[in-house]
Amino acid sequence: MNDFKPTRRGFLSAAVLLGGAAGTGLLSACGGGSATGTASANTRVILPSYFPSSLVEADLPGKGAAIQPGFFKYPLDKLKKTVEKAPGSGSTFSFLTLTFGAVGTQKSQNQYWQFMNKELNADVDVQTTLADSYLQKVQTVIAGGQVPDLVTFGSNYPIPQTPALLKSKFTDITGYVSGDAIKDYPNLANIPTEAWQATVFNGGIYGVPCPRPTGGAPILAYTDSFETAGVTGAPGNLEELREALKKVTNPGKSLWGVSNPFSAAYYGRLGNGSPNNWREENGKFTHEIETDEFEAALAWAAQVKQDGSIHPDGITVEDGNRLFAARNVATTLGSATGWPGVYAAAVKAGAKIAPWVAPAAEGKKAVLHAGSPYGFFTAFAKTEDAERVKEMLRIANYIAAPFGSQEHLNVTYGVKDLHWTDKNGVITPTDLAKTEKGISFGYLSNAPIPQFNPGFEDGTKLIHGFQTKTEPMLVTDPSLVLFSDTWSNKKAQLNTLITTAINDVVLGRKPVSAIKSELVPAWKAAGGDQARKEFEDVFAAK
Repeated sequence: MNDFKPTRRGFLSAAVLLGGAAGTGLLSACGGGSATGTASANTRVILPSYFPSSLVEADLPGKGAAIQPGFFKYPLDKLKKTVEKAPGSGSTFSFLTLTFGAVGTQKSQNQYWQFMNKELNADVDVQTTLADSYLQKVQTVIAGGQVPDLVTFGSNYPIPQTPALLKSKFTDITGYVSGDAIKDYPNLANIPTEAWQATVFNGGIYGVPCPRPTGGAPILAYTDSFETAGVTGAPGNLEELREALKKVTNPGKSLWGVSNPFSAAYYGRLGNGSPNNWREENGKFTHEIETDEFEAALAWAAQVKQDGSIHPDGITVEDGNRLFAARNVATTLGSATGWPGVYAAAVKAGAKIAPWVAPAAEGKKAVLHAGSPYGFFTAFAKTEDAERVKEMLRIANYIAAPFGSQEHLNVTYGVKDLHWTDKNGVITPTDLAKTEKGISFGYLSNAPIPQFNPGFEDGTKLIHGFQTKTEPMLVTDPSLVLFSDTWSNKKAQLNTLITTAINDVVLGRKPVSAIKSELVPAWKAAGGDQARKEFEDVFAAK
């Protein structure tokens, strides 16, 4: 979401509400993968074989990346080691990455950082930058000529001319991980194939991905607020949702149905079956804004505004987070990865909350926009030293240890009694963890993310039920693992045009017809048509 710059701090943050995994369509496409000039070479790349881990049996079974396995407690009495010995050989590595919270304390004072380096038998110098300024930081560092050993590339941080940059400054690791070679790194072999697709550039594999669940974004709803307003159960169609939002709105009590124009439009887009950014048919790409479904969605959202159901102060996603946290709105956009924090916060505040499926408009089939199968990938600085590459891969393998392993516990929580406490399998982070865990080892690599919300079993059941119900509704963005340099360079500008148009139409400043008469031509001329051509060329070469 390039236009909405959430800080992910505070009571309910963007990480909590939106997470890095759930697609919210339109503004979340990453564009990471094949470069146009080498698309045919990319199709010949043999991706790492997939050997899923089964360390611990889940309380609620998962299904691929769309339905996360659910765990009620951390299996501390059944911990298994996935790494026999420390992966490092005492080397020093620099790691440039980001954080969505406070930057952790410096290494000399950070016991978590020191603990992890000891576990890894490596001196990993983690250079952590706040997410809002990370893209600028990466560009500045690389322009200065001092490329760190490990660099995080993010789906929402598209670096211009990524293929050329990777080819000139980073290592092609294909020979180390392609096919069954990945067996040397069993935890990396547990990363689904879809996530690896995003690391393919220049006819090779240029990084280790951080996989994310692909289940779509739920509508988060305070069900107790709706019950008070006489609405019981989730609405069955889009007009029922509109009516529910109208009923729950009570300005005298500082309560509105929905937080901002974008959220209202998104509910309408899902209910009308709008594409997930792009729609591909016979090799031709159509952007969502060019479809009748998008216009219908904005027309519906404009009616929600006319009803008085949109909070008057909500403009951005971050506003929505704040308003929802304060219970000034009854619904907002959520995510599967952010759900545990949202649910826990609601229960602690004495509220009732549930994930709602966007209902269909009359005569339409509702969809849910699938998220990206990866959130980040870590590239290795160019080196001819094969042993150093293998050492970095072993470190990534340790960091990617799956749920239920000693290594996962170490990476995720740190040192028992220092960074976390345990009561019957319910892990609770300490205050020290909040100040030290801003050191982002987890963006070097990670295992597939389960649903785990210690102490809140009912919440895990709710989101698992949501994912199970909506898995057949998921529609993917065909551009996700393709690369367009125009999209990379002009995505922010193009998305600003779209965001402005959404606000103009939903807030009643322009008619719905302005989408096709004004937005679409401006978007095409600003780079949309060129990006389309580049995506189509890459797709055709696959």
